Amino acid sequence: MQAGETASLASSMKSRLNSIVVTRLSADEIDEAFGLARLAFPGLTPGRWRATARRWTAHPAGATGALVARDGAGRLSGLAPFTVRNNLQAGRSLWVERVASFSLLDGRPVVEGLADGLRDVARTLGCSGLTVQIETGDRALISALGRKPGSAKSTLVSATI
Repeated sequence: MQAGETASLASSMKSRLNSIVVTRLSADEIDEAFGLARLAFPGLTPGRWRATARRWTAHPAGATGALVARDGAGRLSGLAPFTVRNNLQAGRSLWVERVASFSLLDGRPVVEGLADGLRDVARTLGCSGLTVQIETGDRALISALGRKPGSAKSTLVSATI
């Protein structure tokens, strides 16, 4: 391989890896997404995950569900469960408890893709805002949500017990 071909191949691989497709979780993806769900919720059991995910996928356009992200090679690389809540102060809001993403090279495209997808879902479901309950590892989502001027207002909430 010559230098030009190597650079072209490397560029092609990088763009393919950075290419993220975000969709709603489907019934066919439930078992495949369990590993990512466990990243977000370490105590989650397979039975509880399947029961919850089946409820979400039974209503594919409902107010509760999850987004999944796939990289350019088709590998599942992100998960963002959400639900719509009515907030006394802000009105209808898309609530995101935790987000899981996995990437060997650069996780930003995954998180940014999920953030864009969450904005779209919020808009589709008539939400005036997006509320993200974050833990330490979810700060990338807040950053991604805040990067677009004029986008829906995002709220950061600390976990309470």
